[in-house]
Amino acid sequence: MSRFKTVAPVMIYVESKELASLKTYAKKTRTTMSQIAREGIRMRMSGNQDPYNNGFADGLNMAMELVKKTKGAQMMFPSGKSFAELVCEEIERFRSGRHSNFTDEQNLEIANGQDFGKQ
Repeated sequence: MSRFKTVAPVMIYVESKELASLKTYAKKTRTTMSQIAREGIRMRMSGNQDPYNNGFADGLNMAMELVKKTKGAQMMFPSGKSFAELVCEEIERFRSGRHSNFTDEQNLEIANGQDFGKQ
């Protein structure tokens, strides 16, 4: 049986830094990049995500709830938004990977758990 009767080709795009990290990881774990991609896709589709990421997301949710309940954060700005709303919006942007105060490179480093800015 031909290999392509059990699998189908798919093309994905990754940033060059991610590709370098993926190649290094694949070599270190003696796993093909395709296998790593398949495992990631299965993990996302099954909802069985990494406990670290789940805990991180839970922490961000708890931080937003705390900010919303903090009396001092209820201060309203002329825009009509409270300080709590502005902070929660920034947390949401951070969660989506596009924090307004960081460059794309810094966002990628944050997503990979690296301490950016250190030489």
